Amino acid sequence: MTRILTLLTLCCFILISCTTQPPKQNRIKIAGTVEFPDDRFSIQLFYRDGSEKMVIDSIPLSADNSFEKEIILPHAGVYTIDCMKWEVLNFWGEDEDILVKFRGQDTAKVKIKNPPFQRIENSGPNNELMNLINYFGYMSYQNMIAMGQELYQASRSDSQEWKDFAADGYQKNSDTHKQYINFLAQTFWDRNSIIALLPQLRDAKIKSELLEKLDQTKADYPPYMRWKEQEAEKVLRNSQLQVGATAPAFSYPSADGKTTFEPADFKGKYLVIDFWASWCGPCRNVIPEIKELYSKYNQKGLEILSVSIDSKEKDWKAALKEEAMPWPGQILAPNAGKEVLNLYQFNAIPHIVLLDKDGKIIGRNLTMSQLESELEKLLAK
Repeated sequence: MTRILTLLTLCCFILISCTTQPPKQNRIKIAGTVEFPDDRFSIQLFYRDGSEKMVIDSIPLSADNSFEKEIILPHAGVYTIDCMKWEVLNFWGEDEDILVKFRGQDTAKVKIKNPPFQRIENSGPNNELMNLINYFGYMSYQNMIAMGQELYQASRSDSQEWKDFAADGYQKNSDTHKQYINFLAQTFWDRNSIIALLPQLRDAKIKSELLEKLDQTKADYPPYMRWKEQEAEKVLRNSQLQVGATAPAFSYPSADGKTTFEPADFKGKYLVIDFWASWCGPCRNVIPEIKELYSKYNQKGLEILSVSIDSKEKDWKAALKEEAMPWPGQILAPNAGKEVLNLYQFNAIPHIVLLDKDGKIIGRNLTMSQLESELEKLLAK
């Protein structure tokens, strides 16, 4: 009898252990080194829930500048390692351990945050794809910096041909990056981490083909189900942002804290809403063009509302001083723009929206050439 009770107790213990332990695929080991650590900050692990940053753990650095920790992930999906606020690495968290060699802080006298590309050293199938996604994103960013420098140099020359060529640089870079993303979607469609590519995939035909394959092979895969739910919510929100719809309302204070601005303040005028940030090179590059449009059309009924999504007020105010924008509508969206990012459904800036005199949407996510064309039709009389 004692032996039977002992066996029953052991079985119960095993059963409880099996039901309370996290699934094995949610446990991974993250390890690596930091060549030049910045002791002011830690190594953090987080994921994004929409625009919200969800920190789930921190990883201590040893005296030999190495780190290693077993992590229990809440779900399979994209995670980010933030190395002491100097470098970040996106990876697919599910059943593959992660090994990475970070450089750490910039050691030059003039420190800038443009770290070298870091790869997942021990990548399995899912993180092989993440390495490629990360690399193409990194190169697109480096090319964007180079395009900005060339655009600046061209602006100082007398060559109109060079100016026109440089002006097309950002679009050419964007088109090239889209082709890389299309290649990855068609080549690695069977990897679980292909879900990480979906937000970047813009080609409608290739995306439709990919989703058809995923519906057949991963219909019950939680990360794919989660993505589909989020997309359904985006479709609903985007339906409220169609041409002719009333622009979503928001209201934030100006730099002096004494005045607030919102889209409704500009009824009776055509309104350009420019979502931007001090750290965004392309945003800063289009401000001179917006100034020209304001100078040209303000007397004919055009107003500008510049909405910064900077996370630090001091950075925003410094940029305001540098840019010297002449219109009064200059506001800072709190929480790094979390509300307006959700309201207006964008994840890249500059994001330009044009409203009519009744506060209804004429166009959104406009390029500068599209904006200029629309304003010319409306106001060049």
